[in-house]
Amino acid sequence: MKLERQRFGRYGALMVLLCVATFGGVTIAAPYVPTSDSAPLETLATRINDSARGGASNAPAASGPSSRAMRTLLARDPKNLDLAVRIAQVYMARARSESDPRFLGQAQAALTPWWSQSEPPVPVLLLRATIRQSNHDFKNSRLDLEQAVKREPNNAQAWLTLATVQQVTGDIKGAADSCNKLLPLTARLISTTCIAAVDGARGQAAKAFDSINAAMAEPESARGANVGVRTWALTLQAELADRLARPVDADRLYRASLALDSADAYTVAAYSDFLIDVGRAKEVLALIPAATRVDTLLLRRAIAAKISASPDAAQAEADLTQRFAASRARGDRLHLREEARFVLAVKNSPDEAVNLALDNWTVQKEPLDARIALEAAVAARKPKASREVVQWVVSNQLQGDKLGQLVSQARAL
Repeated sequence: MKLERQRFGRYGALMVLLCVATFGGVTIAAPYVPTSDSAPLETLATRINDSARGGASNAPAASGPSSRAMRTLLARDPKNLDLAVRIAQVYMARARSESDPRFLGQAQAALTPWWSQSEPPVPVLLLRATIRQSNHDFKNSRLDLEQAVKREPNNAQAWLTLATVQQVTGDIKGAADSCNKLLPLTARLISTTCIAAVDGARGQAAKAFDSINAAMAEPESARGANVGVRTWALTLQAELADRLARPVDADRLYRASLALDSADAYTVAAYSDFLIDVGRAKEVLALIPAATRVDTLLLRRAIAAKISASPDAAQAEADLTQRFAASRARGDRLHLREEARFVLAVKNSPDEAVNLALDNWTVQKEPLDARIALEAAVAARKPKASREVVQWVVSNQLQGDKLGQLVSQARAL
């Protein structure tokens, strides 16, 4: 089984690596068959700079000859499950690569014949769960995934996606249980990284770091057969090193991850956060192009531009202000965490930021969610706003010098 990872950590809900690649036990009629194993299903931007070129289209659509052929075939046979799943995967990949949630709607449309079914085929369950997760409908995403693992208890992708949803929503124990289900189902690096992500969120960062080291040393991992999983593992290790106050290791691991995949927006964002924290904001301006279409990356560039007094600081702020306004106009509340950070770090409006951060906290609970909520509460001098977050950080024994400082500051208000 080819297993695609779901992104654990800071951007689990927004920057999920979507796309369930292979499904077992599905009876399929008249599938689309590529001409070879290497035939592309879609042509996507391969570098951050590529995705930054040009403006977003008003009507997003998958492109490329294979995609057009699949869409034509699906229009003729809309109940072709295999074809619908493949097209949905393409749209979801576009949603991730271009940070454009409209592609999720296209993916959902491809799955229309099964979307409202209470018990659709498992491939649809997994895709529907991922779309719902991306839209922060975590409750229904989890219900879909729980149904999927009940029907197919050996479905590694379902367990991995369920672990993601559980961790994003603060169910650390549930995420650990789901990760443990992967042990007999996947390569060691996948199950180890899944468990390490959970351990890193419950006061066991050193153990998590060492476990990834051991798994990466195995021949299978050393061959680099799955670049995506190696990137995931290295970036998580870098974050763990940062929490353990090992900045040299963190920097080395972030660079190693980007050497494998320089287009991984999650890693670019996490490394940018690290650079800003250690006083190297100017390097972020070189790392992220000013024309990036990815909101989470533009946010990092805007923060770095303000800190560095860059000439384009005002333009970055204006661009983000427009993007967040457009998001609100669409009724999109997926970027509360990013908007809270923008309002606090760029616009210097802590009272507004704390409200956004707490709204976000009701939906998702990851280390960065906690940090933003605490930073906003401290800046706004609102101790009541920080109490639940402080309790969560302490009860989970979440490590990190910055979080520790913020907890102390919040308690002193």
